[in-house]
Amino acid sequence: MLGLTVSAQQIPISSIFMENPFAFNPATAGTERGFQVRLNNRMQWLGFSDAPFTNHLSAFGPHKSRPIGYGANLVQDKTGPTSSLKMNGAFAYNFAMNFDIRVSLGLNLGMLQYRADGLLLEFVDDQFDPVVQNKVMSSLQPDAGAGVYLYQHDWYVGVSAQQLFNNNIKLTSYAEKSKRNRLRTHLYGYAGYKFQEVNKRWIIEPIVLVRQAAGILQMDLCGRVMFRQQFWAGLSARNTFESLDDINLIFGYIHEQRIQISLAYDFSFAQMRKHSIGSIELVFGYNFDPHVGR
Repeated sequence: MLGLTVSAQQIPISSIFMENPFAFNPATAGTERGFQVRLNNRMQWLGFSDAPFTNHLSAFGPHKSRPIGYGANLVQDKTGPTSSLKMNGAFAYNFAMNFDIRVSLGLNLGMLQYRADGLLLEFVDDQFDPVVQNKVMSSLQPDAGAGVYLYQHDWYVGVSAQQLFNNNIKLTSYAEKSKRNRLRTHLYGYAGYKFQEVNKRWIIEPIVLVRQAAGILQMDLCGRVMFRQQFWAGLSARNTFESLDDINLIFGYIHEQRIQISLAYDFSFAQMRKHSIGSIELVFGYNFDPHVGR
């Protein structure tokens, strides 16, 4: 008998992460003017049956008179017979370091439910598994995250951690109490810079996001160009410092500084590219302040 070890993140990834950094860093709440809503829909590995599908709804913004921000996330992630549902609320406090630079500290708390639907499992040759077959199993656990965000008009840097409690997911009474069943802490590092003309007609923005989970370090390198703060397009590359995983085409449109629509299409370089036509992600956003911006 031969065995292989496979490692992966537990939290869904996003190719248009720059459109909703609040999804992984609660400290970004309240750092921009106006309340905002973001809806991410990601369809991964098109062509595979029961491929991962993620819906992520975020709402966040600043307090009217105090230097604090608040918001909430609702995340549904489904892959075949397994799924997860996360709900959390976030709070952030920001203050000035000097005339130009501000720093924000954030925390989120909530609940996370993992679910496995044995009714969706199909066994061949009349085989069966009495532990999981024809059963719906779930585990509800508390969840928390924290982050720091340093920003100025042209640049921003943030670090955050999610799934801080490392709770044990026990779906059945047979599940062993080992670290293999635990939620792993995910670490994020995020930075970007906006090169702007005096009239802001053109904006060039390089962005980098580094994730660390389950011993794997993954990086997204992204660059986008925005015209009149209305249309933007860019290119992103995702790698694990050992191989190139994906090349992502990203596009966006902003209508009157209120309605935002973004699209990403991922081209995979892994072996699965022979069976998949890629991944698609859509982000719909609404800004209640028509002049939202750092």
